[in-house]
Amino acid sequence: MADAIADTRRLYSKPQNLNDAYGPPSNFLEIDVGDPQTVGVGRSRYTTYEIRLKTNLPIFKLKESCVRRRYSDFEWLRGELERESKSCWSSLGPERTVSSHVSSG
Repeated sequence: MADAIADTRRLYSKPQNLNDAYGPPSNFLEIDVGDPQTVGVGRSRYTTYEIRLKTNLPIFKLKESCVRRRYSDFEWLRGELERESKSCWSSLGPERTVSSHVSSG
């Protein structure tokens, strides 16, 4: 067996300043979900949420975009992510709210 020679030289690293340590990352993907709006009446009522995306990742054609989606779209996405990654994504998307409206009259 040949003798192995260990390379014990340290890698050079530049000193880190506060801006390097706590500054914004070079690549980012920000996703905000909010602005719930209820659409429809009676049994056909549902809530949509505004999803805003900001990024500088080159894989995205647009640097900023905004769409509205229903709560059921978040349920579908959560299921797909859990199926693909075998992880828990319970905090993904808005919380389900149930409301009842009683009319007097």
